Amino acid sequence: MKNSIQQIQQEMTPWILLLQKYYQGHLCTLDSATWEEIIQALQAEPTATMTAMAEALEVLAATEEFQRQEMKYDFNNLFIGPDILKAPPYESCYLNPERTLMQTETMRVRAKYREAGLEVAKKNVEPDDFMGFELEFLLFLLSSESETHHNLIPQFMKEHLLVWYKPHLEAIRNNTHHPICLSMARILEGVMEYFNTMINHV
Repeated sequence: MKNSIQQIQQEMTPWILLLQKYYQGHLCTLDSATWEEIIQALQAEPTATMTAMAEALEVLAATEEFQRQEMKYDFNNLFIGPDILKAPPYESCYLNPERTLMQTETMRVRAKYREAGLEVAKKNVEPDDFMGFELEFLLFLLSSESETHHNLIPQFMKEHLLVWYKPHLEAIRNNTHHPICLSMARILEGVMEYFNTMINHV
């Protein structure tokens, strides 16, 4: 896989960056002009022809202003609260029998960050196994020039993101009909399928 890092970085970085910003809530505050710029930029990506990306972009490009404004309600319902989260964006919620935060699963992710020389800025405030952090870590590994960092990618994907993304997607699809939230789930699925293929065939 290490020989393909540059290709993977070029093909997946725009999508991972979009997902990272989505999970951090940044897409909920975009104005229409910025939204259209992002969609147009993604449509120009070579990987925009991938089935998952093409399907998602078609829906995202057709969304109207009121739908973008209403997205924050579904986003909060799924990921933020104040009620019980319908699709918690934390690895431990899917792998830990108690479905609680800051457990063994979280510490394993933290250890992987430390192995790469990183630490969450507000440790113990937002769990290390937050989807936004895991995607940010993946971006870091891809953009690094260190072969050691590159070698961490398959292991991190197999032990973490590829393990819990499917139940997370299922929770999203079972608890929202909002086109933007569903489209972002489709993009996440496309990214994970891409990495799964690369890891198993390179």
